[in-house]
Amino acid sequence: MMEMMQPSVFDRFPFYSRMKPEDAAMLHGAVTEKKMARGQIMMGDHKSCTGIPMVLRGRLRLFRTSDKGREMTLYRIREGELCVMAGVCAMGDVEYDFSIEAEKDSVLAVIPPETFRALIYRSDPFRVYVFNELAERLIRSVETIDMLIFASIEERIITYLKHNANAQNEVRTTHEKMAVELGSSREVITRQLKKLAEKGLIELRRGKILLKVICD
Repeated sequence: MMEMMQPSVFDRFPFYSRMKPEDAAMLHGAVTEKKMARGQIMMGDHKSCTGIPMVLRGRLRLFRTSDKGREMTLYRIREGELCVMAGVCAMGDVEYDFSIEAEKDSVLAVIPPETFRALIYRSDPFRVYVFNELAERLIRSVETIDMLIFASIEERIITYLKHNANAQNEVRTTHEKMAVELGSSREVITRQLKKLAEKGLIELRRGKILLKVICD
């Protein structure tokens, strides 16, 4: 149990300061601490929910894997956020069809499913936060589906590059990472990037991509 952890570590979660003292005490008394090394998998496909992770430090990636082993990133869970999809599975007591990976060395507070369900019914601030997060994730998921269905792979790559470019118009990534993010294969990504480079839209460098025309 996390009796030794100071309640202040939960202050980064927007709902915590608005919870009733007894509900905050329930949360703090029930969670367990979990440390994850970069690349470690917390959950796997088609498993029952054993807990809902709150990210105290680090970053998690939630993704699905196809029958052919191809990964598709759904979204990320950053510091001060919890995994609402795991919460949904806990509410319905159903198996989940996604995996959670630590993208950085991470420290989590894991809420037991029964505590999560109790707080949904007991705590208005907690419930509102979870539903708002769920709505946001749903909207992003619909946008991702629209992109997959209606946008060409070239359009998806350009959107990805624009979204991830830094102040120097550079994207530090690999073709394999882009394939995971875009639900494609490394070979397809490499081929399309070469085409964009031939058009003069980007410049391919080791470990990064420089945006030229498409940065405008």
